[in-house]
Amino acid sequence: MSEHPKQLLLVGAGAIGQLIAHQWQRAKLPLVTLPRTPRPGSDFFDYHFRDYQSARTELCRIPIINDSDFSSIKAVFIAVKAYDLEDVFRRLDKLGLPNDRPVICAHNGLVDLTTSRPCYTWITTQGVTRSNRVTEHKGLGSDWIDARIQHHQQLTEQLHSAFPNLHFDSDIKARQWQKFCLNCVINPLTAVNQCLNGELLKEQYHEQQRMLVSELVSLSQALGYNLSTADLLILVEQVCEATAENQSSMLSDIKANRKTEVDALTGYALKKAAELGVNLPTHAALYHQFNQLYLR
Repeated sequence: MSEHPKQLLLVGAGAIGQLIAHQWQRAKLPLVTLPRTPRPGSDFFDYHFRDYQSARTELCRIPIINDSDFSSIKAVFIAVKAYDLEDVFRRLDKLGLPNDRPVICAHNGLVDLTTSRPCYTWITTQGVTRSNRVTEHKGLGSDWIDARIQHHQQLTEQLHSAFPNLHFDSDIKARQWQKFCLNCVINPLTAVNQCLNGELLKEQYHEQQRMLVSELVSLSQALGYNLSTADLLILVEQVCEATAENQSSMLSDIKANRKTEVDALTGYALKKAAELGVNLPTHAALYHQFNQLYLR
């Protein structure tokens, strides 16, 4: 396996990482992973996965790479929380991964990251839920990646093979901002109300969602993004419908007593708004409510 010309290193085998791994390995492409902490005596990262609308749960295995052998790695897929992203890049530097290896980053929220590595943003609206027993693909969505990655021909061929419905986007920053806005509405609302995504379709949430969206559109326009309140509200509704049975990543983190990405979502929006003199009172109130409920 290590002799394959384009082996992928997965960093972050959470819900999204496991979905990526499942699709990559299903296409019979080589994949290894780097656990957060060493696992002496373990050669594989094992997880149970249930595909979309499948009744069958399967055991999946990802080989664990030796920290000292990165010669076979030709690309990296990072699927960690936004607050862990800088640490991952520092770890890759420390482990000696060549600086020219393309890196694909998939994370909610936004961070101001500085790196000389070739980085390409991955955006997904797939619904995935992970429990202690199984990771479930709960909602079909779409995937996009920075079109500049097509300069890496072999990697692009593998991406086509593993993800036949993947879209290559020449304006991925606008797409990322749009996804960021969706997450700023759906994630904190599901977290404070302890509900699945589909619950947000109920009338009781409509006015608060409209205010959250309207404020995000004001911030978007100040940043140079062309979004409308009507269009963003439709997108929120579409995502809630497509992932109706899905538990948002933020709610999953709350239930598992893990650190959340609220500061990389609502906190980041409030930070940018303060810099630009844009008022986000509904987001500020939601952020305050979230911290009152969950601040540890």
